[in-house]
Amino acid sequence: MIKLATLPRVRRPSFRSADASCTFVAALALASAAHAFQAPTAGDLGYDIYDIVVNQGVKGPLGFVGGVAAFLFGVSRLFSNIMIGIPTIVAAVCLIRADSILQTFGMIV
Repeated sequence: MIKLATLPRVRRPSFRSADASCTFVAALALASAAHAFQAPTAGDLGYDIYDIVVNQGVKGPLGFVGGVAAFLFGVSRLFSNIMIGIPTIVAAVCLIRADSILQTFGMIV
């Protein structure tokens, strides 16, 4: 039987270090292109749609009632299926406080 010469093993960089460096480069590229959201003013294109959907819908009584209903649904599901209950409660709180969340993201960006 003929033995082949063993080749020296070349150590490759670990996947974790390559993944971390690619994530860091992507985060830097995206951070430079981020812009804050500014609500349209009266007379701008799309202001009527923004006013109906955001001001009268999400921030108005319809959004509040929808958020409370989702919160109660999440609490009722919390005891039977926790994997549905917790995300529903988080989404309901986000719906109720949507205007402050939008302002907070605008300050961060």
